[in-house]
Amino acid sequence: MTFHRIKRLAAAASVAVILLLGAGAMTTANAQRVVVRPRVFVVHRPFFGGGWWGYPYGPYYTDPIAYQREQGYSDGLSRGKDDAKHGRPDDPNSHSHFRNSSSVTYRDAFAQGYADGFNGSRR
Repeated sequence: MTFHRIKRLAAAASVAVILLLGAGAMTTANAQRVVVRPRVFVVHRPFFGGGWWGYPYGPYYTDPIAYQREQGYSDGLSRGKDDAKHGRPDDPNSHSHFRNSSSVTYRDAFAQGYADGFNGSRR
């Protein structure tokens, strides 16, 4: 009878360990997520005035907001013209550039460019 009790206790302990390991694996799988960080674009110019190297300016920092605005408008304009040309509906959300963007500035500029491209191309 003692052997039977030990056998049952060992089986219960092994089932408990398996359940704990399974719960731990599911917890780590749910904890993983994608973090999207905005990009910062920096352009390095020569340290000195640069007249000899062809750059008349010193080092400067480009504004990431202005870059996103310009890129969004350009992307939206081309996608809007293409949709109007092919008779697709007026919906900027149908494009992954607009849908997957984490930048509000890019999305606003894309929508403005899309509207300009879609309406300007129909005339």
